[in-house]
Amino acid sequence: MFQSNNYQHGLTVLITTYNAASLIEKTLEHLQTMRTIPNLPWEVLVVDNNSKDDTLSLVNKVWKERTELRIAYEKRQGTGFAQFTGMQQARYSYIGIVDQDNWVDEDWMEKGVTYLDQNPRAGLVCGKGTPVFEKAEPPWFKVYQQNFAVGPQHDSNGVIQNQNHLLYSAGSIFRKAAFDELVGYGFNPLMRSRSGHSLLSGDDSELEILLRMIGWEIHYMDDLNFQHYMPAHRLTRRYFIKLRRGLGATSVYLDLYRSYPKSRFGDIKSASNDWRSLLIRSFARVIRDPIALIASLLPNYEANFRVAKLWAEEGQFFERLACGSSLQETRNQLFTWLDSLPMRK
Repeated sequence: MFQSNNYQHGLTVLITTYNAASLIEKTLEHLQTMRTIPNLPWEVLVVDNNSKDDTLSLVNKVWKERTELRIAYEKRQGTGFAQFTGMQQARYSYIGIVDQDNWVDEDWMEKGVTYLDQNPRAGLVCGKGTPVFEKAEPPWFKVYQQNFAVGPQHDSNGVIQNQNHLLYSAGSIFRKAAFDELVGYGFNPLMRSRSGHSLLSGDDSELEILLRMIGWEIHYMDDLNFQHYMPAHRLTRRYFIKLRRGLGATSVYLDLYRSYPKSRFGDIKSASNDWRSLLIRSFARVIRDPIALIASLLPNYEANFRVAKLWAEEGQFFERLACGSSLQETRNQLFTWLDSLPMRK
């Protein structure tokens, strides 16, 4: 496994922020009340992603710990870029991913750090989020709660054996050596995630796929817990549609990673996977269920699986349409880079 001497054993808590003035105070308060590990150094690294409100002034006002709080900046819009910058600048061997609306449990540091100490092949360990609602929970929420980074992620603890099982990384802890190994191979995030008005959300999935490719394990820990605040605007039909379409758009890029093993080592003909063929297939999936298409225009059908699936398929189609032939070039560049990685099992 890759080793680095550029940092010492400890924990960097990474928070990426964008206009988080209404959220950041409680997030920091929970970090200040969690139990720490004696003699283990730790820091909080806040990466601001072009906030227009007073997020940073609140950060400096709220933080009272002796533990250092640092502020970094990422001008490229998107949480994927901000997280990438933060992980590069982290000073310690472990990196805790705490979103600006995550409230970690008191034992979060103790459990996460101890787990990684005991599992040296784990590139990251993911936990479980519990929703905290600003207003009443929508009737459809539990069915799609993992889209919102809450709820159980696996039926057992330990290494995730299914290579296609991807976890949300909110509340997770990365091993910096695993991330630095990817960077050493020339990694730059393909997924920009929540950029501008888009709700792309695959930056964590991209890292999981790549870490597995180079030999690291992905682990799950059901009692590595945090609360995830759900403001009222995230519980609306409009936001849910946008989220589902964002997940569909995300799949365009994750499918590039998924297709790589078969394309390189299987029997998939590249001609059947050119951008035009994929675009046509996406369009066919959008129109193949006319009843769901009609229902998607009506209120109160958010919980319907066929309707929610349709919104994701719409997102995939429109993303492929927007990319056009450039997606083929993205695929070629990605595959060339993946060819250079030392794939390990």
